[in-house]
Amino acid sequence: MKYSKALQLITFSATVGLASGANILVSALDTSEIEAFLAANYSDANVTAAGDFSNFNAASTQSALDGVDLVIIGRSLSSSAYANGNADGYNGLEIPVLNFTSYTARNAGNRMGWHTGSATNNKSVAGNETTITAAGSNLLGVPAGAYDLFDTNVGGDFNGLGTGTASVGGGNVLATIGGDILAAYWETGAAPGDPASAGVDTFPAPRLLMNLDDDPRPTGEFTAQTELGLSLTIQTIGDFGGLTPVPEPSSALLGLTGLGLLFIRRRK
Repeated sequence: MKYSKALQLITFSATVGLASGANILVSALDTSEIEAFLAANYSDANVTAAGDFSNFNAASTQSALDGVDLVIIGRSLSSSAYANGNADGYNGLEIPVLNFTSYTARNAGNRMGWHTGSATNNKSVAGNETTITAAGSNLLGVPAGAYDLFDTNVGGDFNGLGTGTASVGGGNVLATIGGDILAAYWETGAAPGDPASAGVDTFPAPRLLMNLDDDPRPTGEFTAQTELGLSLTIQTIGDFGGLTPVPEPSSALLGLTGLGLLFIRRRK
């Protein structure tokens, strides 16, 4: 069955149906840059817990998850802490989970198992490095094709893409760099790339992998992107997490989408 683009975008954006924003848990060794990013770019992002919550079953993690609407797994971390099934419990949460790195999403070392294979660190971000796939176009409302979303001057090679040959199970690859996975999305009920490693056969709520490069990057920022790339990142996170971006999308993003309708946002 084919669905209209409007319905697809509504499905993507309606992952958190809260009237007053989202309570967010951020798990990373250094959460300060993500917290600053959320505070600067969304009017209703409420970080209620921030720290190293890699061990899902730890009492501190379970306490921190109370009342949380959205989990974000950050970029500044040691992926080994998410190995050996330590973080598999996140895969069973009935709330959206956003992951910023394939280093934890991969199945290597019995990590989270969102996709098979590993992570790469050798793809150049020069020129129009990012390819939006047909699936990415359908969900994001951006025409499929090549774009310059990352800053060559500070980015160099991208550290942390998913292996291009990796399986994402029932998910969809939204964007690639040099053939490797930049972003992927799993709707509710979709299977992860490696169910055995993930500890679940299907995800009970949406999952979004949005790989971010942190080596190197501007001081105090958690991503090194062009104006267009940063605008798309802000909008994508906002619609996935039920957050309201401020300010409105940049002129670069509005120009890309013609009528300015990158996403069909629900009214709060």
